[in-house]
Amino acid sequence: MNEFESRWSSIAASGHAAGRYRVSPDHVLDFYVQYSIGGERELAIEIRSVEVDEFELPAFRNITAVKVPLFGAMRVGLTLTKEGLARNFSVMCHDLAERTKAAQTPRAAAGMLVAALDSWAELFRRREGDGLTENEALGLLGELVIVESLLLESTAGATAIVGGWRGPEGDARDIGVGATRIEVKAQRATSASRLRISSLAQLDDRGQSVFLVAVRLSPGKSGRSLAQVCGAVRGMLADLPVAMHAFERTITLSCMDPDAAVSCAPWIVDERLTYAVNDAFPRLTPAKVDPGVLAVQYEVGGPAVDRCRVEWSDLLEAIDA
Repeated sequence: MNEFESRWSSIAASGHAAGRYRVSPDHVLDFYVQYSIGGERELAIEIRSVEVDEFELPAFRNITAVKVPLFGAMRVGLTLTKEGLARNFSVMCHDLAERTKAAQTPRAAAGMLVAALDSWAELFRRREGDGLTENEALGLLGELVIVESLLLESTAGATAIVGGWRGPEGDARDIGVGATRIEVKAQRATSASRLRISSLAQLDDRGQSVFLVAVRLSPGKSGRSLAQVCGAVRGMLADLPVAMHAFERTITLSCMDPDAAVSCAPWIVDERLTYAVNDAFPRLTPAKVDPGVLAVQYEVGGPAVDRCRVEWSDLLEAIDA
């Protein structure tokens, strides 16, 4: 529970009558949490400077965003209009404070704030819909299984590992730690052992070591669910606030509902196959196709891929080097 969530929870019984409370008092911006007259969570961010560049706030689906001129200052107000997104809203608010705390002036912080709001609005739009499909939940489970394994076995540190997990944000990489990238492919154990590559950039090493890990899973009561693996990772980060914040932010962006059927279904990890994406690995990259080819999706498999199989320990050695 971050400080925003903690404060909203502490004044929930009084609601609007509780007034407003400042959070992150050492921040260059003033963050206040409160409840609206209608009982909705509200965040007020006051920018105490007359030298703030003009800006527009992004449009959210379940958040009302307004800016109000004050004498010598500007207030940005965010009101959550869908109660079921309370936890996501708290994570977003905490992230706004974290991403702007390095600013030395209110003007600089305001620019960072608007950029962060734009990023969240875009990510929420991208994730709108009826929640995760079974395939999306399986993909997220595969990534979490690898994150969990790295936390248990790598010496890179939780902050670097969790901070490098970027899959739900739509990045070309799933996990990046130092100069090593890991692409995770989760698939049912009954499916053909072919690996689907979703873009030209996905296996482009760009001077980094790239590994591809195929996590093959089967449904089974003796397995673990997406919600259980997520909970296990949370437990490992309980005493590491920076890593926990990064994890909560990424989980929020994944739009995982821990109570949804796809999140509660148990899966057994049958195999974890590791491949080194080197010059021998069959792949398409921007340098290997005509400049007019802008986007591709393709599958790889067979002996050419099998020859690039390595041990999981080789991946750990690359990360921990």
